[in-house]
Amino acid sequence: MAKNIQITIVAGDMDRMAAIKDGRVQVEGCDVTFIPMEPEEVFFRAFRYAEFDCCELSFSSHMRVTSQGKADYVGIPAFVSRVFRHSGFYIRTDRGIEKPEDLRGKLVGTPEYQMTAPVWMRGILDDQYGIKSNEIRWRSGGQEEAGRDERTPFEAPEGLDLEPIPEDRTLVEMFEAGELDALTTAREPSSFTLRKPNIGRLFPDFRTVEKQYYRDTGIFPIMHLMGLRKDLAEKHPWLPGSLYK
Repeated sequence: MAKNIQITIVAGDMDRMAAIKDGRVQVEGCDVTFIPMEPEEVFFRAFRYAEFDCCELSFSSHMRVTSQGKADYVGIPAFVSRVFRHSGFYIRTDRGIEKPEDLRGKLVGTPEYQMTAPVWMRGILDDQYGIKSNEIRWRSGGQEEAGRDERTPFEAPEGLDLEPIPEDRTLVEMFEAGELDALTTAREPSSFTLRKPNIGRLFPDFRTVEKQYYRDTGIFPIMHLMGLRKDLAEKHPWLPGSLYK
């Protein structure tokens, strides 16, 4: 009988991974060590350094590097994060923004332009409301901590107004100061949580809007998938299928 291989799986500490973490679900042919880690750190270390055997990956970043022939991981279609994103549009309520179309020409912050959640949000603006990405001025940077950069090299498409914010500033700081008109982000900004003045959601009743979006499109947006490092997939051709099961 073949001996099990040792494999480490790194992902967010969430209900979708609980059965792997506590051993209720076994990976055939493998002895698994599960390491819980915040997704942002997983993504940075995976895309920059390919540190992990198997890990949670940003769907949009994985598609980008795969399309460029630079992927260190093979994608496994186990989608451990799927989230509707209408809740992630935050606005200054003193800028005359009452509907999505009012974002045209506005200055909008985003943690990373290539980040999966904002990619979906830009798709929603385009598909549902006819707002092209080049009709908005984009600014990227750390949401709550200064100095965040794109996790993989990224060049803005021609005609897109995208610039990084100063390295010593945060999106939330600039949003509260009125230097940004809106934010598109996966995580609720502290300025909204703390109910700072003139901060609100573009879609206050976002659950109703998201339900209608699903009825209209049948789409339940994919955020993250699992990835297996290519050298392991090549060495053990059975391993991707075993992990998927």
